[in-house]
Amino acid sequence: MRLLWSKFLNYNYLAFREWRSTWIDVWRDPGCRWLTISSILLLIISWVIAVVLVSIGDNGLLILHYNIHFGIDLIGQPASIYWLPAGVTAVAVINSFILLLHYPWVQQLRITVLAGSLAVFLLADIALAGLLLINFR
Repeated sequence: MRLLWSKFLNYNYLAFREWRSTWIDVWRDPGCRWLTISSILLLIISWVIAVVLVSIGDNGLLILHYNIHFGIDLIGQPASIYWLPAGVTAVAVINSFILLLHYPWVQQLRITVLAGSLAVFLLADIALAGLLLINFR
């Protein structure tokens, strides 16, 4: 059991060290730094919009999904709004580990993953802002 615990700790230490060195390399590149800062700001904005929606919605029901063809598709509790920023946060965590992959063109992979994350965060913010406008205009 002690050997298993030792291997587990050693693996986590080495994995964290590689993750940290990868993010240091990402941070040194100005384009990747801009993409990372923009993504973090959009992630914070999505959480702020979700908190505002829930606080305004109080204990009533909110429109959770609106379709332009059919109208209101889903009505639910205000706390259900938190699923969208939680999913976006999960995307951020998963993408931070995708950067560890060894790829022949590492810089291209990093820019692609960071730009994809930025696009997901932007679309989530647009969806949350749309829900804010639909519910409280």
